[in-house]
Amino acid sequence: MLGMGESEPVRLPDGESSPVNVVIIHQSRTGNTQRAAELIGGAAEAAGATVSVRPVTNIDFKELADADLVFVGTWVDGLILFGHRPGDSDKVRRIPKLWNKRVAAFMTHAVNPGGAAEKFAALLEEHGADVVAARSLNRRRLETEAPAFADEVLAAASA
Repeated sequence: MLGMGESEPVRLPDGESSPVNVVIIHQSRTGNTQRAAELIGGAAEAAGATVSVRPVTNIDFKELADADLVFVGTWVDGLILFGHRPGDSDKVRRIPKLWNKRVAAFMTHAVNPGGAAEKFAALLEEHGADVVAARSLNRRRLETEAPAFADEVLAAASA
């Protein structure tokens, strides 16, 4: 029986008995994207997933190979009104190919993300990922937006 505050572990739709393995990879310049990654990881762990959070410079290849779901995050680069794009995209491209991996793309922004999340999703798809979700999170609302995004992605992954 589950205790108060506990939930059933997130499971894959094919009925596997083990919890979902989630790897969260982030590229952060000021700490906002790292914080979002940690919050996403906390939400996934609370949902029963096995979680690993790593910067792009310290990826564990076995963890990535074993992952059922991968979150990849970076920050929005560009001016307030135009030129929005994934920040440090060259570093993100150094992530090993994500062939046939379900990937959720997330970004952090200050004011206006423009179409950066869609551009980031396209970059990851070019990298072999099966992008299942993409969203930019406001750095002032990370405490609510990041866990909510994780919950939505995990719910869709287990449906």
